[in-house]
Amino acid sequence: MQNQIHQRDLIVGLQKGLALIQLFSKEFPRLTVPQAAKLSGLTQSATRRFFLTLVHERYLNTDGRYYWLTARTLRLGQAYVDSAQFPKMVRPIVEYVASRSEEHASVGVIDDDELVYIARSKHTPFNSTSVRLGERVPIHCTAGGRLWLASLDEAECEMVLRRIRCEQRTPYTVTDIQLLKAKIAEVRELGYATVEQEFEIGMLVIAVPLIDREGQYWGALSLTSHQSRTSIEKLCRDHLDLLYSAQAMLFG
Repeated sequence: MQNQIHQRDLIVGLQKGLALIQLFSKEFPRLTVPQAAKLSGLTQSATRRFFLTLVHERYLNTDGRYYWLTARTLRLGQAYVDSAQFPKMVRPIVEYVASRSEEHASVGVIDDDELVYIARSKHTPFNSTSVRLGERVPIHCTAGGRLWLASLDEAECEMVLRRIRCEQRTPYTVTDIQLLKAKIAEVRELGYATVEQEFEIGMLVIAVPLIDREGQYWGALSLTSHQSRTSIEKLCRDHLDLLYSAQAMLFG
């Protein structure tokens, strides 16, 4: 739980600068000052000054009209991976699970209604563009995302489902809120989550929650395979106990 911070202690300029950096995405890889001002709600004059400051600090580059992120911004995410305690704790667990299962293992945490991978195994027996360190993925069609939704009470879970965009990623993706609620209720009952080809064609995932002794939800430990290698039933039968043992190793 975050500590309560008084508004007077916040540096508004830093908040705005970070918000502008977060405007860049797959949808908006390059932005003009008017575009960024419209998206952020800042004036064009203020947006231009923030952008020029970020150019000076080498977080942005520009051709005079468009602005885009530079590789320096990767330092921000890498600093978290290198310095935060939780990624350090789960790395050996992830490698242990991958070596025992000969499948791909990863840990994801929730940030702004998305699942973010903070650790992944070096062992990857199949090609996938979705399980990459730092990758942000939807919560409605991922095992880790559904585990987090299942950790919420029903009212809060429905509120989250109604505010996010439930994108149809594959022909198998469940997007109907009532059907999603039923699947999440099943996750609550089982204590683990499975997703079969809902996020990526051919991809099978099982995941268990990482919850400490105080009941705080930290993230999800996932095992990912491909339908050419196994089935979701066999993946659960062969490796669910392994995931639970890894869960116990982490929090006891």
